Amino acid sequence: MRPEEGDKSEVRRIQITGGSTYIVSLPKKWVTQHGLNARDEVRIEWRPSGSLRLSAETTSVRKRRRADIELDEIGSEFLFDHLIGAYLCGADRIRLSSRKAITRSDRRIIRRFIQATRGIEISNETDYIVEMIALLNTSEMPLHSSINRMYLIVSSQIRDVSEVLSGGDKSLLSDSDEREKEIDALRLLLERQVGQILESASIETSFGINRWEASELSNIVRIFERIGDHCYIISNLCLEQDIPEILTPRKVPASVIPTWQKSIKSLIANLKRRKIKEIQESKLEIQKAVRSLDEFEEGLWTSEMTATDALFFDKLSESMRRILAYTLDMAEVLINIQTHRESIEEDY
Repeated sequence: MRPEEGDKSEVRRIQITGGSTYIVSLPKKWVTQHGLNARDEVRIEWRPSGSLRLSAETTSVRKRRRADIELDEIGSEFLFDHLIGAYLCGADRIRLSSRKAITRSDRRIIRRFIQATRGIEISNETDYIVEMIALLNTSEMPLHSSINRMYLIVSSQIRDVSEVLSGGDKSLLSDSDEREKEIDALRLLLERQVGQILESASIETSFGINRWEASELSNIVRIFERIGDHCYIISNLCLEQDIPEILTPRKVPASVIPTWQKSIKSLIANLKRRKIKEIQESKLEIQKAVRSLDEFEEGLWTSEMTATDALFFDKLSESMRRILAYTLDMAEVLINIQTHRESIEEDY
């Protein structure tokens, strides 16, 4: 069978040779694309699903992904979106071109893109072309380490919020913009890494994580980004508004912060250690805290506090409730991962 151009699937017949050895011939196109010859070695891996994965063991061919963006085709208003798309697709080279001179405003967008990502630098720049390359080898950065970094950022921001709500100096939250940008950059980096794992068997091997679990970890990445968004909202609320004198750390909504801190710490620890009971206990504690916030927000309608204080409490409670809800989603993702790890494939 001759595959059509771009088709990466073929059906081959199993043959027997020497009376006891089963063989399958390799597609010529695959062999030549990987620079292989007779007597070269290939690696065959037996996957947990029962399928076999074939990879070129001795290939000298190295491939890089390039993304070409024509500014005249997409327009300046969508330039940032296309640059992010090129980054997420795993492009090692991004080439932006225009028939007209690239404007200063477009170059500002390019600089904003470089600041919003990790490891991208300009390699060539003219009036009509800007070429960028990825200097960071994402396969050398463990997914769990980057997720842990996201956790440390949001947990430290909530810790500072808690201190400010207790009467601490508001300057503790002065770098909330930088923390928000770092969370966003890490999210983009992790989504780029997950995309590469899903597409490349060799990168999957280098990360030491299977594709199913990588896709679940991408859900955790988005969860941390959303938690980071609400950490940023709460930080700005504390910076821009007067904190009500009647607010106390011992009462809702501020009293749920220690519950969240304890639960998220347990969940992040269980990214690696497999203690399902700890995940379940954290989920129960989070659910209780969410219910207490729901009841608190209902009570604001009949509260005798001033409208300004009620509005502050409502915004604080809503963001904390959303942070807890996203953390609840994380607990469910970890249960999914653990269930998948413990599942057994059977013949039927």
